[in-house]
Amino acid sequence: MGRMSGLFIVGLILIVTSAIPVFYMGREWLIHQQISNKYAIEHVYEEQGFPDIIKVQEIKVNGKQIELIEEPTGKKASLTAGNVQEEVGTGDIVKLHILVDGQEVSKADEIRLSSPNQGSRYFSWLDILTVNDRIAIVQRLTDDNADMEKREWKIIWIDKTGSVKEEHVSYATRSDNPLAVRLIDFSGTSLMQMGYYSDISTVFPTIFFPLLYPFITGVLGILLCIIGFVRQKNTVEQRY
Repeated sequence: MGRMSGLFIVGLILIVTSAIPVFYMGREWLIHQQISNKYAIEHVYEEQGFPDIIKVQEIKVNGKQIELIEEPTGKKASLTAGNVQEEVGTGDIVKLHILVDGQEVSKADEIRLSSPNQGSRYFSWLDILTVNDRIAIVQRLTDDNADMEKREWKIIWIDKTGSVKEEHVSYATRSDNPLAVRLIDFSGTSLMQMGYYSDISTVFPTIFFPLLYPFITGVLGILLCIIGFVRQKNTVEQRY
């Protein structure tokens, strides 16, 4: 009796401990599917026919003229691991003024321009996207070296009538705005991929996670519970 109870208890423990990460991953997958089904998200800039993060300072989108005016600050960005690895200098820090049809639509915040050899001028700091029939300008507000938990962004929305709305998003409160999380990830301004509620689905997969744990451990737990239940049932039937 004790042996059978032990199998059932071990199986139950495996099920419970495996169910928590499976629930978190399932929730991330479900939210991502809901957003993908509801919103068509695209980069507005194209280079040689391929969508890319914006590299120009002026672009026309859905009939709206968007300008990015760089105000020099005289400051240079701090050296990052990427600068050292690629053997390139640091970029200039500028205040970025965002204009729509000649009107400034947001407070000018500082960003670091990419070095000439690092690709897009605004890589990881800013991108302009279309979301169905709206335009979304996504800009990171915190420095490259800021802790993930302290990172913040702003998203400037422009609808087809020209109405402008701005929202602020933080890593700490990202679960309140799943669409914003998707736009931040899609635009590359997240620096590292982040999840809607947790980052469990952004972890690099290995044999241990998520294959061995939680999926195999969860299945094993179910099998142990079934075996334990069947053995206990057979024992009871034999006694009577």
